[in-house]
Amino acid sequence: MRTRNAAITIAILLLLVVSGTAYHALATAASKRTMPEPALLSQEYLKGSMQGSSGIALDLNSDGNEDIAVGAPYASHKGSSGCLVLYFANPKGFSEGRSTFIKGEGNLGWSLVALGDMDGDGKGYFAASAVNGSGDNASLSGTVTVYKGGHKPREVIVLEGENALDRFGFTMASGDLNGDSKPDLIVGAPLHSPSPSLYQQGAVYVYFGPGYSPANAVKIPATPTLSGIGFSLAAGDINNDNVDDLLIGASGKVVGYYGGSSFPSPSPDVNFTSRDGGFGRSVAVIWDMDQDGFRDVAVGAYQAVINGVSDVGRLFILKGGSGARTVNADLASPDRLARVDGELNSGQFASKVASLRDASGNNILAVSAVHADGNPWLMTGKIFLFSGNDLTTGTPLASVSAIPGESKDMHLGTFVAAVAGKWGKWLAAGAPTDDTNTGSVRLFGLSLSGQYMITEK
Repeated sequence: MRTRNAAITIAILLLLVVSGTAYHALATAASKRTMPEPALLSQEYLKGSMQGSSGIALDLNSDGNEDIAVGAPYASHKGSSGCLVLYFANPKGFSEGRSTFIKGEGNLGWSLVALGDMDGDGKGYFAASAVNGSGDNASLSGTVTVYKGGHKPREVIVLEGENALDRFGFTMASGDLNGDSKPDLIVGAPLHSPSPSLYQQGAVYVYFGPGYSPANAVKIPATPTLSGIGFSLAAGDINNDNVDDLLIGASGKVVGYYGGSSFPSPSPDVNFTSRDGGFGRSVAVIWDMDQDGFRDVAVGAYQAVINGVSDVGRLFILKGGSGARTVNADLASPDRLARVDGELNSGQFASKVASLRDASGNNILAVSAVHADGNPWLMTGKIFLFSGNDLTTGTPLASVSAIPGESKDMHLGTFVAAVAGKWGKWLAAGAPTDDTNTGSVRLFGLSLSGQYMITEK
């Protein structure tokens, strides 16, 4: 049950304030743990903007509470498209009237990534892309803007793609790849053409913090053996040398470059391969699941065929390690820690994967199935929350905690992020096609003690 307040108009943007009623989902260990409707809906959303296409959590104003930055890449204003919506938290959570808009062009808000507190003042830096933005040297190449946090974030630097229609900024990640304790910015451009023979096979760019100067950037272009790059990225330390490594999704594989003073190596250090459709379009560095001293890797294959049905999806958990490695994820081996097949009504299972922690510090792997069917609606989207035990013991998918969408065609789980503050810890989830592409963001309380609980403050 939810109550909705009347829509209000602010300036030229249509906003809707939504409140919710408290819900609790307490299930016995033997029963299916399915989440009910969300307790708190997005407080504002923009007509036709696809708000919730991207999102991150970070403390923008140094008050000790994480805020939420959300992309609305199709927000329309004065002939331009794209907007960031910044929801500011307070000690009690989120409330009406505490949001800021950053308007842009070229579909600003397509992707977002947090960069951390670069200068020690408690205000987080972040980057936002406009995949159809125009730079000084190329029209429609795509741009990425780095912002310093605050109630009114300011631009630090604007980066741009090399050529028109590169889709520079399609996806982004951050991590310390050169071991200087400063987060670096990693940007994918999946339609970049390194050469005529590698037309639109992609490139990945690394801009080193804290300056993110293009003059010092590293480019990893597609090659005849590494094509289709720039759609998915992740960073994290998988070889236990205390320096983050770079993972890049490619056609039929995920490759890894170990971080360090000699980053990047001339060729990938790690190759994870699979014949499943869409393998590598989602990837995340997770915790050390098998406790061998190396963090492990979650890889989604959202178009995998299951029992003759296409686009069902499959999730792989693959071992981290050191040295040159090639792992065929299709074969059972010590390097494949888990494989989870999607349900037939959970379309595009593993389209997004994210490693999180709940309110008690327990590891959670959030896995989205953005085309999943809810009850009774089709294509609501669903988010599965795997505990470490779920993955190590092979808990059936039907028994894994799940958050289903509650309205038709909303694509819940297009982004997921953990949000922490003095008021607790929440899971933020984007639903960009909710309400006929208006979009929204849901918040779910995270609590794990055998079950998950959803409550409203």
